[in-house]
Amino acid sequence: MKVRTDRLAEQLQGWLQSVKDIGSAVNQGVSLDALLKVIAETACRLMSYDFCGITLPDPENRVLLIKGSFGLSDEYVQDVNATHPIRLHGVSNPAPSSQAFTLGVAVQVADTRTNPSFGPWGGVAKDQGFISMIAVPLNTATETLGTLNCYTRIAHNFTKEEESLLTMLADQAAIAITTARLKSDQARTIEHLNVTNATLEEQYDLQRQGAEVHQRLTALALEGGGVPAVASALAELLSRPVTVRGGNGALLCNAVFGGDVLPTQLTRESTYQHTEPDAKGPQFPLLAQTQVLSDNGNPLPVLRAPVMIKDEVVAWIWTTGRFESISALDRRTIEHAATVMALELLRSRTAAEAAWRHSGEILSGLLSGAVRGSTALINQAASLGHDLSQAHAVIVSRYESTNQGPLQYRLASTFMRLSENATPKPLLGMHEGYVVALWPLSGQPLESARAVSEDIRRSLTGNAATSRSATSVITGPVNSPADYPESFAIARGAVELAGIRDLPTRTLVLSDLGMSGLFLQIPDSARLKWYCEQALGPLRAYDHAQGTALLPTLAALIKNDLNAKVTAEELFIHKNTVDQRRRRIEDLLGVQLTSIAALTHISTALSIDAVINARAT
Repeated sequence: MKVRTDRLAEQLQGWLQSVKDIGSAVNQGVSLDALLKVIAETACRLMSYDFCGITLPDPENRVLLIKGSFGLSDEYVQDVNATHPIRLHGVSNPAPSSQAFTLGVAVQVADTRTNPSFGPWGGVAKDQGFISMIAVPLNTATETLGTLNCYTRIAHNFTKEEESLLTMLADQAAIAITTARLKSDQARTIEHLNVTNATLEEQYDLQRQGAEVHQRLTALALEGGGVPAVASALAELLSRPVTVRGGNGALLCNAVFGGDVLPTQLTRESTYQHTEPDAKGPQFPLLAQTQVLSDNGNPLPVLRAPVMIKDEVVAWIWTTGRFESISALDRRTIEHAATVMALELLRSRTAAEAAWRHSGEILSGLLSGAVRGSTALINQAASLGHDLSQAHAVIVSRYESTNQGPLQYRLASTFMRLSENATPKPLLGMHEGYVVALWPLSGQPLESARAVSEDIRRSLTGNAATSRSATSVITGPVNSPADYPESFAIARGAVELAGIRDLPTRTLVLSDLGMSGLFLQIPDSARLKWYCEQALGPLRAYDHAQGTALLPTLAALIKNDLNAKVTAEELFIHKNTVDQRRRRIEDLLGVQLTSIAALTHISTALSIDAVINARAT
C-alpha cells in the first residue's frame, strides 16, 4: 500500500512540475511555437507516449495546422500541413482532430491503418511508425483553441483515466496558450505605445525647433531684411547654398554657404525658367527634387520649393542635394522660409501696387499731353522721386489680356526690383491698353534700356504669349515732358507694326525696323498717305471694285523676292494664280517689278502703308 502511495505521490509531483514548467515558459515570454513544443514534450513524458502534436486553426479557420510537436518528423508535419491538411469543413468523413476540435470532446483511433477517417494520412502514419492516436480539444471557457494529439507505436486503447489526465493537461495547455497570446498582444501594444510616444516626442521636438526657426525668420522680416536676409538665414540653417528666383524666372537673391554651389544658370543674373510645368496653381509639392544642367553640361539633382500667394507661385527656392538627404526639420525649415518669403513678397507687392497706381496717374497725364502748360504734374512726379527734366527712354509693350490683376503684380514687383537702386525713379503704368515705362538714362545711351525692357517683357508675357504681346519697343531719348505723347505714339506704332509683320518676339529700337522706323517718326501722316496713294492707289481701287487681293499679293511677292512658288504657298493659292495677279499688278501700275527703281518705289510705299495701318490700330 505504501509503495502505491509513493508511486502516486511521485506521479503527482511529476504532473505538478510539468505544469510549473509550462507556467515558467509562459512567464519567460517564450514564443508560441516554443511553448507548444514544451507542451507536446510534457505530454509524451508524463503519459509515456511516443509522439505528440498540437494543432491550431489557420487564420481563416479552414484547416488545422501542426504548430508544435515532439517526436514527429519534419516530413510528417510538412505532409499534414501542406499536402494533406486537416480540413474543418466540407468533408464527409472528418479527421479525428477535426472532430475533437468541432465537438469539443476527445476522439481516439485504435488502429490508424484501418480507420477510414485516417485514410489520407495512412501512408505518412506508417512512415512515422504509429498505430494508435487520440485527439483531445484545447478548450477554454469560450472557445476551442486547437487539439492535443498523442500517438503510440503499438496498438493502444486509451482508457478513461488517460483521457481524463490528457483533458486536464489540455486544459492547462489552453490556459498557457491563452496567457501567452495575451502577453504577446500586450507586448505588441506596449511596443506600439512606445513607438507612438517616441514619434510624438519627435514631432513635438520638431514643432519646437520649427517654431524657433519661424521666429528667427520672422524677426528678420520684421527688421526689414527682406527676401535676401531670409535666404541667407535659410542657407545657414540648411548648411547649403540657396537661390531665390521670381515666378517669372528673374533672380531675386543668392545666399552662399560652404563649398557647395548651385549650377551657374540658377545663380546668374539672367532670367531662368525651369522646363517643368508652368509656375501656377496648387499642384506643386512643398519640396521636390528635379534636375538642372551643371556647368559641365551634366544633369545635377537639386531641390526646389515654391513660394506661393494663394494659388500663384511668386518665387522658387532652390538648394543643392537630393530629397532623401533633407531631414524632417530641414523640410520644415524650408516651408517656414517659403511662408516668410511669401509675406515679404506680398508686402513688396502691396507697396508696388501703390507705386503702380501713383506712377500710372502721372504716366497717363504725361502721355495724354496734360503736362503742357502746367507744372502740377511735374511737381507731383518730383515728390515721388521722378525727375522728368532728365532724359528718359520710353518702353512700350502691348498687353492683350483683360485680366490686369496678376499682370499688375508681376510688372510692379519686377519694376520695383529693377529700379531699387535707380536714381531718379522710373515710371511704370498702363496707358491706352499698353504697358509703358519711362526709364531714366542717366547719361547712358538708349541701348542701355534694352535689358530693362527685356525683363519687363518677360514679366508681361510669362514666356508664353503671342508675338504682339511679347514685343517691346524703345524710343527716345525724351528730354522734355512735352515730347512724351509723340514718343509714345511712335513706339505704339512700332509695336503694332511688329505685330503686323509677325516679327520674332524681342525688344526693338526704331533702327531695327529699317526705313519703317524712320517713317514712324514723321509726324505729317497726310504726306505719307499721299505717297502711298500715288504708288498703290490703283491696286487698292481695283481690289475694292473687283473683290480681288492684288495688294496683299504684291506685298507677299516683294517679301519673297518675287518668288511665285513661295508666295503661292504662303497665300495658299496656285502658282499660276500668282503669275496672273503679277501681270495684272504690272499693268495697273504701269511698271515692271523686275525694275530696281520701280521695286524700291513700291517697297517704300508698302512700308509706309504698314506704318499708317499700325498708327491707325
